[in-house]
Amino acid sequence: MKQQEQRTEFIRMRAEGKSLRAIAAEIGVSKSTLSEWEKQLSAEVSRLRAENLEELYSSYGMAKEARIQRIGNTLRRIDEALDAVDLSALPPEKLLDFKLKYQAALAEEYTAPAAEVSGEAESTLEALRDLYRRVASGETPIDKAKAEAALIDKVVGGYNRTRPLEELFMM
Repeated sequence: MKQQEQRTEFIRMRAEGKSLRAIAAEIGVSKSTLSEWEKQLSAEVSRLRAENLEELYSSYGMAKEARIQRIGNTLRRIDEALDAVDLSALPPEKLLDFKLKYQAALAEEYTAPAAEVSGEAESTLEALRDLYRRVASGETPIDKAKAEAALIDKVVGGYNRTRPLEELFMM
């Protein structure tokens, strides 16, 4: 094996986390030479390690974009379930609880630009939290909660249709 090939293998194996002893045995280079290469090639090893980690994150859907997409898809399915389900037949506090949690998770994934984010999203979440609290405490009957949730959903839906697409992700 030529020295350049050995160096390339060293970088690959070191990025995979193999020890100098294991690398020395596999490519036939002394540990002292590998220690020198470690000093010279540490930036290359770090870069390859980062690339491998990013590839692993992507393959398991851990990239931020994938998480946002998954959370958004789940939130949309919950909204569809809320629209389709007769809330008097199911415990609405459970669906409302899921909706609040997924909206909060989606909001956490958003990275706001330098410009200030408006407070509409927070007031909507606060209205849903208040509704959930009143239903859970028995203060608001199910039929009234169903009507309130539908009204909040319609207001948010109407507001979202009037906003540019990039603003929708500021919630």
